[in-house]
Order: sequence, then structure tokens, then C-alpha cells
Amino acid sequence: MIHVAYKKILVAIDGSQNSLKALAHAAAMAQSFNAELHMLYVSALSKQLPLPEQIKGAKVPQFSPSNPESYTKTVLTEALRSVPEGVTAVTHDEPGEPRIVIVEFAEHNGCDVIVVGSRGLGTVSGLLMGSVSGYVVHKAKCPVFVVK
Repeated sequence: MIHVAYKKILVAIDGSQNSLKALAHAAAMAQSFNAELHMLYVSALSKQLPLPEQIKGAKVPQFSPSNPESYTKTVLTEALRSVPEGVTAVTHDEPGEPRIVIVEFAEHNGCDVIVVGSRGLGTVSGLLMGSVSGYVVHKAKCPVFVVK
């Protein structure tokens, strides 16, 4: 029988409802395995100006189009607040194309599993460039857990 033990869990977050669901699953996994939780926000130009309707109902405050850095900080701060006590959690903000950055980050940082939402804020770019979660599933060298 194969023993599975995750020590470093990466979750991609963007403030969308699906990324918040992914975060909840990743946090539960981190708690169960006593693993480090790494929360990654990728600052991509196409993602820095989401429509308020895209994040409606999310736990993050309304986005200010004039300040993408503030939005990033808000997403990461709120994500950190939702992690259960006792879980070691670290936030990361990396620039670039989300699907590529997620895969490279996991590989360069020795992550054992990646947790992603099935859809994020970039629904239009997802239609044009392909699904972030689909790309991560195909290109990552570690297991990928996709949350619907």
C-alpha cells in the first residue's frame, strides 16, 4: 500500500468563490496532514481589473479598480484570516501568467500537491487561452486537486 503524506500544500487564490472553496479544502488538508499551506496569488494584468460582479458574494471587500496592489493585499489578508488556527500558512504574490506561475511555483518550492478552483475570475481569458486548472492538471509534476 502506498502511503500519502503531504508536507507542503499549494493553493492558488484569486478572490473568486471557487478559489475560496479551494482554500477551504487546502486548509483542511493542511490541518489533517500537519502540512505547510502556501497561498499563491498571481498578479496578471488580465486579472488585476476584475469586474465587481465577478467577486460578488466573496469574502473579500469590493475591489478598487484604481489600486490592484490593494486588491492583492486584501485577497491574501482575507485568505490568511480564513486558515484554521494551528495551520502554518504563508502567502505569496507572484507576477505572470497564472497557469504557468502556479506550475513553476509548485515545482521550485517542492510542493506535494496543488489545490485549485475549477474556475476563477478570468472566465473570458479562460475561454480564449484555456482553463488554468486544466493546464495545471496536465503540466504539474505533483498531484492536483481541482475543487468545483
